[in-house]
Amino acid sequence: MKNNNLSPLFVWLLLLPTISSPAAGDDLEPGDPIAAIDGEPVLFGELNLVLTDRLQADELQRVGAEVRRATAALVVRRHLAMKSLEAKGGPTLEAMLKRQVETLAADLRRRGSSLQKQAADRMADEASLVTDLRWRLAWGQYLKSRLNDANLKRFFGSHRSQYAGGRWEVSQIFVKADKSDVASWRATLANVNELADQIRVSETPQQAFYDAAIEHSESASASDGGKVGWVQKDGDLPGTLMTAIRKMKTGQVSKGIQSPLGIHLVLLHQIEAGDLQFEDLTDQAQLRRDAANALFDALLRERSGTQVSWLVRDLKPPADLKMIPE
Repeated sequence: MKNNNLSPLFVWLLLLPTISSPAAGDDLEPGDPIAAIDGEPVLFGELNLVLTDRLQADELQRVGAEVRRATAALVVRRHLAMKSLEAKGGPTLEAMLKRQVETLAADLRRRGSSLQKQAADRMADEASLVTDLRWRLAWGQYLKSRLNDANLKRFFGSHRSQYAGGRWEVSQIFVKADKSDVASWRATLANVNELADQIRVSETPQQAFYDAAIEHSESASASDGGKVGWVQKDGDLPGTLMTAIRKMKTGQVSKGIQSPLGIHLVLLHQIEAGDLQFEDLTDQAQLRRDAANALFDALLRERSGTQVSWLVRDLKPPADLKMIPE
């Protein structure tokens, strides 16, 4: 009997693009390990699966080194989170995952395909595909059990400033940087953070920020001491800035905040708190995404003693990227 509960996975397998040739510069095979977690391998095929889930086949050929490193980091993080899910779920979760994967394999055979063929079409191997399927099933079930109204309401309450409709008056210092030039990017970030330290220890931090913006900022607001004015939602400033701003206190100078454009410093002048309640939210999409990310980070923190070894130098994330959040 066909299991209708697996239909999202069937759709995922059938709709993913087929890759006919490897990404430029690759000499790795899908079964080659790119990292190890407590000695257990993380396979190159898993990275290809994540990329084909997000990109079209022709785009995959042009994936840059930075994207590949970020994707490798995500794959390793999934392994870490999966270890936490397996510990929580125990034999019950393991039996469910085995049953679901076997059912999917049987359905593919009836369609004249197989897990091995589906994996090969996506520059992966069967082991990578099964690992990816197990993660999707376990993570999906975990989210379904945790992202209920009661838990979302609690999350809203502990992060009200992000969702209650408040606004923030800010100034910024912006320095352009090219992420494709890793050495230059890191140097710029270090310089901006050094500038932030100098501003914080000055006798009049707000005036020091104003003067530094005029001297160093490359944004349109530089001539006005970096004054941006009131911001309220993602889009008023890049999302990474808005996320940081919502966590700041009045008078605080941020550390260097990275965006696709470069490095930013933010000074928070004042806050006007919003008065929206959980019941007032007409769109919970952002709240749900943030709550899911918080659950993922919590799973990672449970693996704080885990040893991660990178076996492919070109895929190793930058040293300042923490695999497990603090």
